[in-house]
Amino acid sequence: MAKPSTGSERFRIQFEEQARATTATQQRNSELNHQVNDLQDQLQAERANTQEIIKLERAEREQLEEKLKEERAERERLLEAERTSRLEFERNMMAKFAELSKHMGTQQVITGIYFKPLQIYVAYLHC
Repeated sequence: MAKPSTGSERFRIQFEEQARATTATQQRNSELNHQVNDLQDQLQAERANTQEIIKLERAEREQLEEKLKEERAERERLLEAERTSRLEFERNMMAKFAELSKHMGTQQVITGIYFKPLQIYVAYLHC
């Protein structure tokens, strides 16, 4: 049979158990602190990566917006050139038809010229 422990022996055993528990707790805390530090480093790296991606996407968007702006300006310039060219063509055609009418010596008067793609319609009024 085990002999009954004395008060000082029980105190020593209790102290050793508490010391082991404290050591295990400290070791676990150290491991958890290490994990927290690793996770914080990963989070910081991901944030930096995300910021870099945002920066690159913003720069790309700005380039695309500038290109779109330039393309719109070019399209407007081309449309204006087409309008100007069409008006000049219509004026020239009216002048040619008027000259042709004079040379024909008829009493026909051109009342309108209608331009459609690849077709020209001329309306005459006979006097």
